[in-house]
Amino acid sequence: MTRLEKLCEVVDMVSHCEGVKDNSLRVSCWLELGDWQLSEAASPNALISERMQLDVLTAYKRATLLEGCGYRAWHAWALLNFRVAVQIGESENTTKAAENTQRNHIVAAVKGFVNAISLGRRKESASVQQDLLNLLACLFQYGNLQDVASVINENIASVAVEAWLGVLPQLLARIHIMEPSIRAVLHPLLIRLGEKHPQGTSAEMELLNGFRTPYLNVLFLFSFFSLNVSFVGLTKEPRSRATKRS
Repeated sequence: MTRLEKLCEVVDMVSHCEGVKDNSLRVSCWLELGDWQLSEAASPNALISERMQLDVLTAYKRATLLEGCGYRAWHAWALLNFRVAVQIGESENTTKAAENTQRNHIVAAVKGFVNAISLGRRKESASVQQDLLNLLACLFQYGNLQDVASVINENIASVAVEAWLGVLPQLLARIHIMEPSIRAVLHPLLIRLGEKHPQGTSAEMELLNGFRTPYLNVLFLFSFFSLNVSFVGLTKEPRSRATKRS
């Protein structure tokens, strides 16, 4: 056990014995340990050994288990799980066990990204945007894996609709995907966006107007129908007011 690991354990023990309610120091210790272990073991694009995966994920997990752990803990946890899942996918190991391990990491990454996005503040906006893109990558690349799409569907409601406006072009670019499990997540999300932000959504859809296939024509009509319902809601009140004035 390294000195930093011992320090983390001591801080945990003292905080627990003293009944310290502010967990910020404990969270910082575990995150620093994980970051240090990762930086010592591999460069940003290098493969991470299974032993190192376990050590770093354990440190990050200890941070996320603390109440009020905040954005940084969930971001680090999600990002490493996603990196490990991609690494497994790029390896030549195609066994059932490897697939199950990859799926577990993707599920953990999805939950971590959702928590991070929900906790992100303005100063972390650039990082939150990357979390959204990584969450979409989980859906589009691994949504066909068992449980992945359903986990995304279960957790996606906790992300504010407004957050998706920044990645709306990426959502619309995948609107033609035929995989049922991915469509079950993507299409309701686009309809939610259309209902709450009809102008912005319809503007982006018009930009793609010249690139539609016959299948997209049907889907666009369905989406625009949803948008039109929202437009009616937006215009109904001003008309009634005009009638009263007259």
